[in-house]
Amino acid sequence: MRIKLSRRFNLYVGGILFIGMSAFVYHNTISNERLLQQIGNNEAQRLARTSFDQLYTSMQLGGGRIENQRIVDKIRAIIGVDEMRIVHGRALDKQYGVEESELPRDEYDRAALSGNTTSIIESAKGARAARHVMPVFITADCRRCHNAGAGEVAGAISVTISLKKYDSVIAGHTMNFLFWSVFILGFTSLAVMLSVRSRFLKPIEKLKEGAQALARWELTHRVNLKTNDELEDLSSAFDDMAENLMEATKELKYTNKKYLKLVEMALDAILLKDIETDMYVDANPAAAALAGYSREEFLNLCTEDLFKSGIIGRYKESYKRWIYDGKGYLHGGVITGKGGALVPVEIAASVIDIDGRKFMQEIWRDISERKGLEDTLRRYVNDLEETVRERTGDLNRTLREREEAYGKLQASEQKLIQSAKLISLGEMGAGIAHELNSPLAGVLSITEVLLGRVGRNDANYYLLEKIKDASVRSKHIIQDMLSYARPFKGEFVRVNINDIVRGTLNLFASEIKTSSIDIALGLDDGLPDVMGNKGQLMEVLLNLIKNARDAMGGKGGISVNSRLRLSDGKSGRGAPPMISVEIRDTGPGIPPEIKDRIFDPFFSTKERGGGMNIGLGLSITQSIVKEHGGFVEVDSEPGKGAAFRIIIPAADPAGTAIGPPPPASGTRGLNPFKGQAETNATEASHA
Repeated sequence: MRIKLSRRFNLYVGGILFIGMSAFVYHNTISNERLLQQIGNNEAQRLARTSFDQLYTSMQLGGGRIENQRIVDKIRAIIGVDEMRIVHGRALDKQYGVEESELPRDEYDRAALSGNTTSIIESAKGARAARHVMPVFITADCRRCHNAGAGEVAGAISVTISLKKYDSVIAGHTMNFLFWSVFILGFTSLAVMLSVRSRFLKPIEKLKEGAQALARWELTHRVNLKTNDELEDLSSAFDDMAENLMEATKELKYTNKKYLKLVEMALDAILLKDIETDMYVDANPAAAALAGYSREEFLNLCTEDLFKSGIIGRYKESYKRWIYDGKGYLHGGVITGKGGALVPVEIAASVIDIDGRKFMQEIWRDISERKGLEDTLRRYVNDLEETVRERTGDLNRTLREREEAYGKLQASEQKLIQSAKLISLGEMGAGIAHELNSPLAGVLSITEVLLGRVGRNDANYYLLEKIKDASVRSKHIIQDMLSYARPFKGEFVRVNINDIVRGTLNLFASEIKTSSIDIALGLDDGLPDVMGNKGQLMEVLLNLIKNARDAMGGKGGISVNSRLRLSDGKSGRGAPPMISVEIRDTGPGIPPEIKDRIFDPFFSTKERGGGMNIGLGLSITQSIVKEHGGFVEVDSEPGKGAAFRIIIPAADPAGTAIGPPPPASGTRGLNPFKGQAETNATEASHA
């Protein structure tokens, strides 16, 4: 049952007052009872003592039974005395005989004859009375008249007095007390009720009206209480909350309107999908226009309605990865619009959290025009190639034009290669060589001195050796970076392919430590040298290792193997020998439909986003290997990883390459950090 706060408060206060008054009345009643009992007992004892004194005096003066009876009758005649009796004991009964009126009547009389004094309050004839039974003992003076031993009980005096007048006084006092208690209780309850109503209920009612106004979004309503207490503070806090809520609402409306306009006016389709139900819960007008559905129709669609067979598998695989990574892309997607129309799109997705629930935001970009442009360009290229083939009848002119075109292409590739290389390692290699070679040389020198000063049995000898090994390894890493970053000038020297592999892995070591990639080496230490450029070959290996890492998503295994093989591809030790370096990963492999395009310039399957992801890695790799007189082989099976093999001719003992010699080319690319890199390389070699 719902009870108003005012009634509840009055009930609480009234109940507390009633309990307090009841306790006080109870205590007063108990106190009055004890007071009445004490007064009655005192009065009965005093009268019994007075009666004994008169009777004792009468017996001392020689008064007999008649005088004693007269004293008893006199005492009985006193107002307020209900009864006064003399009870004889056995000694007096033996001496004077037994009289009916002086025999003991109850247990109190018999207790007195045994020497015990008794005081009680008893009721008689509708009124309460106090009774005192006092034993009388034989003294030495009493033995002159009575035949009993000293100390024996001669008899007892029983006195009963009425407590009627005391009851009347106490009853009147109790009535006055009850009257004033009821009056005080009622007055206090009324005062509390009025105070609560004026000081609490009315302000609370205003606060309630303010809360109801806010619930109705009447944000201009203010309570504005002036009570000079905590309720005024609460009112001020409430008004401040309403003011802040009004400002926040204005800001929220503005922000919501702004972002709603951004979403509605966007040219790309923006959709929101519930990850739990796999249903679209919101979409902007561009999404409905792209698919050909109305917004209401679109929100009733699921994934299978928009992505048909052939693309649904790729979409679902990407969708799982988006949920795990929190974001992602899908290139080459195709959605099925209303009526079965196919629309090519690129999808950018991200996971967002709304009130603790996960949603997938997808942005679809229509690439129909770009697809058409690519097809047109491809058709123009085919037509151009056909025209070139038709117009290259003159063999000498054709060869000259091809050589010129090849020279221009080679120069362009050199510029692209050197620019990409400098972006990633040029500045870093020069700075590290300059900053670290000098302190590393100092560390090595000091370590050598300390090793000469301490014996091998010294506890610090092992630590100094560790410092020396780490410093030497750091120096080699810097030299490898300088070799990689130093611009190519066209010279080929005798190099060991296994040393190049190890130097490349040294550069890649920091990335291996921060990922879950296992590197397995299977190098044939008996391989002959090759004629080549160390920096270029390191670039080739680094490109292939990074591609393997990216294909596995940073988790998996990469195996690097080197071996000798014949020119016909069979393993062995025959001539002419070729050196093979294989980089194999455990990634998803290369899809068959794009395997023939991976070496095309600017072709990439990675996410767009700037940086070095411009699709030139494999194209540059193939060009460098061709310059070394070799070629690149690719083996891949979807789901079972990919393997890239670099095949380079071995060098003969005289120092020249066995097989097709590398083409004589000029300086590969322009290095804006050329002077600094060579200076740092010189400093590193001197250090």
